[in-house]
Amino acid sequence: MKPSVYNFVWSTDDPEKVMIFNSLTTALAEVRKSRMSLLNASQFDYALLPENERQFVDELQKGGFLVDDTADELRMIKFAYNSDKYDGAMARLVIAPTLACNFACSYCFEQSDKSQSRKSEQNVFMPDNIKQDLLNYIEKIVKTGKDVFVTWYGGEPLLAKETVFDLSQKIIAITEEHKVRYSAGMVTNGYFLSEDPDTVQNLKKNRIKFIHVTLDGSREVHDSRRMLKGSNGPTFDRILEGIKLLKASDIETYIRVNVDRSNIDNMSRLLEVLKDNNLSDIFIYLGHVIPYTAGCKSYESSCILTEEFSIINQTFYKNLNLMGFEAGRESFYPRFARACDANRTNAFVLDPDGDIYKCWTEIGNKTASIGKIGDLTRQNEEKGNHEI
Repeated sequence: MKPSVYNFVWSTDDPEKVMIFNSLTTALAEVRKSRMSLLNASQFDYALLPENERQFVDELQKGGFLVDDTADELRMIKFAYNSDKYDGAMARLVIAPTLACNFACSYCFEQSDKSQSRKSEQNVFMPDNIKQDLLNYIEKIVKTGKDVFVTWYGGEPLLAKETVFDLSQKIIAITEEHKVRYSAGMVTNGYFLSEDPDTVQNLKKNRIKFIHVTLDGSREVHDSRRMLKGSNGPTFDRILEGIKLLKASDIETYIRVNVDRSNIDNMSRLLEVLKDNNLSDIFIYLGHVIPYTAGCKSYESSCILTEEFSIINQTFYKNLNLMGFEAGRESFYPRFARACDANRTNAFVLDPDGDIYKCWTEIGNKTASIGKIGDLTRQNEEKGNHEI
């Protein structure tokens, strides 16, 4: 056997112990220094070990800290990545029923630079013919046995909630007819969640099982960054009420906090507000504000470097733990060999005009479109289903 090449060792407050992290399996172990000889050896024969050492080795092997002599760990990672990238079991669709938004966030990547490349006749809301092209495409892919996963996106998808709910019902009917699974989530600014008491219940009815909502700090800081378009009106209190409704309806909720130099010192205050509102069981994570496009390039001076952000992220999760907040395992550990949707063969992004993209950040930028949903459906009719 041999030690994994993905082991990382740190000292602890106890001089007799170390912490070992395996970045391939994300296993974490506390080990006495006196037992580190096996992890420091380049290779050893398991059969020659005494019984008590074998038990220790078995535990280390479970965590991936020790591997077989013939193990090629890099090949394992490549295999896991490619299995995810070329997974044919599920179609992943990001659907924007509108690119309109009621917010005027200063750092938004869906800014004026994309409007320059949009056609003057671009649809504000998805027209019926594009909806039908989408449904036709879904009907084609489910016939191959693929499950369907949809993320409702925008713009602000709840500006077009009737379209979201109508399409959801039709997609559910198609998937049930063909006995494949359907699940969905939504990325929303959260402003309309509490506008109508039926909205959250309709989300649940339409199998939208998780929601990502953004709060950029406590009331004053958030409202200075994520204000209503036109009036610059406040949004924090209304979003907070919407999050409470989601929790009450048992819809899995994630709060994203977009971080830059202007709000980094406000994170602790935000956590206090959430805790005061009995929301410490909501998943919270930081978003790294990056000037993706020319539309948000003017915001670049406020952005935090990647290395600095990683340190801020570590501190943030320590504070979450100290304050008793929930935190998923992936909040702490890197993801294991997962492909980005832009690389996945069965994933794409759809805008209201029927244009298809491979990356969320390009939505609305017509020069980045890789085709039309209607053309794809017609190709499927002519050639049978194929991967994008």
